[in-house]
Amino acid sequence: MKLGFYAVLGKRDYLKLNNKKVGIWELTEYQPTGWLCSLFIKPEVIPQNCPIIHDCGAFGYREQDYPTINSQYVDAQWAANRYRERSREGDTVVAPDNLLLENINWRRQYNLEQAQIFIRIAQEKLPDRKPLATIHGLSIQEKIEYGIKLYQLGYKRLGIGGLAQQASHYSTNLYIIKAIIQAIHSFDKTVHFHVFGLCSPQYAKAFFEMGISFDGSTHARETFSGNTLLFNDGENLLRYPVHQAPKCSCRVCAIASGTAKSAIAVSPAETQSEHGACALRSGGALPIALSGSSTSIAPRIARKHNINSQLIGNRTSSIIRLAHNLNSLLETYHHIKKPETLYLVAGCGKQSKQRTAAKEVYCSQHFQACRQYAEAQGKWYILSPLHKVLKPEQVISPYDKSPNSLSPKERQLWAQQVASHIMETTNPNVEIIFLTGKLYRQQVIPILQAHNYTTRTPMEGLGIGQQIKWLLNQLSTPKQLALKL
Repeated sequence: MKLGFYAVLGKRDYLKLNNKKVGIWELTEYQPTGWLCSLFIKPEVIPQNCPIIHDCGAFGYREQDYPTINSQYVDAQWAANRYRERSREGDTVVAPDNLLLENINWRRQYNLEQAQIFIRIAQEKLPDRKPLATIHGLSIQEKIEYGIKLYQLGYKRLGIGGLAQQASHYSTNLYIIKAIIQAIHSFDKTVHFHVFGLCSPQYAKAFFEMGISFDGSTHARETFSGNTLLFNDGENLLRYPVHQAPKCSCRVCAIASGTAKSAIAVSPAETQSEHGACALRSGGALPIALSGSSTSIAPRIARKHNINSQLIGNRTSSIIRLAHNLNSLLETYHHIKKPETLYLVAGCGKQSKQRTAAKEVYCSQHFQACRQYAEAQGKWYILSPLHKVLKPEQVISPYDKSPNSLSPKERQLWAQQVASHIMETTNPNVEIIFLTGKLYRQQVIPILQAHNYTTRTPMEGLGIGQQIKWLLNQLSTPKQLALKL
């Protein structure tokens, strides 16, 4: 089970564009480690090729002593059957449990019995899944003792639950979590721990340092319940009332501004408002200040910004806000982790006519915008169809070769050589960011990811003109000064 943040996935976390369901993860620049899916809902679209935790949905039936989902009793056998239908090889599956809120002794008995039965069923019928059981208790000592019982049953992955309702008690919660981990790691350091429902930047920083995984739905709660928009400010997360949010030029909003007409064109059923609204500036970035605005405020803001009123109140704009909030949260985590980065720029387009440094040979507006952005970030290389990987100062002559001129076999060999060079000069702790077109990255990324590298493609989904605009916005946008609300 991979360390890091697992974002909670909703039933309809996607946009429908050109009759295709586009998940919010296809819109965000940053990606979570994985996703958490609850048995309480059945997501219509699920991310591929990433870790998934399938949860029993205990928070949804927390008021029930005899837990049910859709009128069906939740026990180990029922959960295992649902997991068999929904999960994939390598996914984590959570044993049924219940929060210790009322009828404590009965719930304690239920939790232990279901954990005992579930691990047997999982070993027999879900051998390629990874069972996880959740630790509960009214005291630290009870939590530790119950965690040891679960370990003795055979669980090598343990969840820590029941703390989200007291999330504001940061020091207390962290003390409890550390005490549990220390006690069980004292006799087996290979046990993996996952914390349910705590994901603020303050908690995230501690969990990254502790080397554990965690999940949360802050991005959804702030979008649909809090009427709040999230913005990254280094290691902090800024919260704006919806009607006061500033203009945003993140990748999500850049994509949204480029697909405004598509957003208007979706069917009436698809655009029916569920949780609020936002809109797009005419020819500009997403004015997410409209998100969740009241019906009296929204039209006034729309007129001020020359916004097409058809966009106000539709489901599409709510999903854009959801993706924006998730991206802001993930960007904050990225700043907390502070990974070393390597930027890769495609050597393409118009070239000079003389032998010179590689960074000067390519002279198209797109390359030079990518170069300026990469130089502002730190270390960067150039990907060349002829030279594979170039250092910016490396002297080369102009040439006439592009990825389109390579055969499929040559392109695969080129990708392997590029990936090998990157792996020889870096390590998996270095995040690889591609400022390239699809042909420069589509066969390189899978090779790097197979060797545990994290990759990012911040301009994926943007046209050339949008990419240049995005790069220039990133270079010119001053850091916002705002109070953390």
